[in-house]
This record gives sequence, structure tokens and C-alpha cells, in this order.
Amino acid sequence: MSITLNGTVPAGSTVVILEANGEAGPGGILKFKFSAPAPHAGGYELSFCIGPAANPCGNPAPTSYVVNVPAAQERLAVIEAGIFRNNVLVVSQGTSSDLPFAVTVE
Repeated sequence: MSITLNGTVPAGSTVVILEANGEAGPGGILKFKFSAPAPHAGGYELSFCIGPAANPCGNPAPTSYVVNVPAAQERLAVIEAGIFRNNVLVVSQGTSSDLPFAVTVE
């Protein structure tokens, strides 16, 4: 089973994709496919970050997990589900244009 979350990141902004759930429920592995859809490669990069809500992308912080995805590419990540107990998943970008993103979770 999988779910795909699509959206748009406003120019020079950050969008929260998943909030921290505070739950101690079952753990397990989640597979993520982070995508930066674009008609052609080049020109920008999306940063998908998992970390504390106050600063999910860190500097980098040892508690943050960052995946940078160039335009028209995808990156895979395998993440322990329990990380979302206290952390959020966000996507950010620094261009002057709104950009699409997609995240598929299995």
C-alpha cells in the first residue's frame, strides 16, 4: 500500500507535509520517494527535511534528516516510523517561483 502527497511550495517558502503525531504506536520502516517534478532538469532543488518543528532542516542538526532533490529527479529514503513522534516532514525551496513537489510513502 502507498499514498502519494502532491502540492506546491510557494516561492522561497516551506510547507509542512506531515505533523509530529506524539504517538508511541507501532514502529516499523517507511519507504519514501521524494520528487521534484519539472518539465526539464536544472534550475532548482527541493529540500525535504525531517526534524523538530522549530527547525526541521537543522544547520544541519544531528536530529534532522535532509534529502535534497534536484529538479526533475527523485530520491529514495528508508525511515523508522517512530521518528514522527516528535518530528515533522517539510519541503522547502529558495526560488522566486512556486514549485511542485510529490512524496510517495509505502
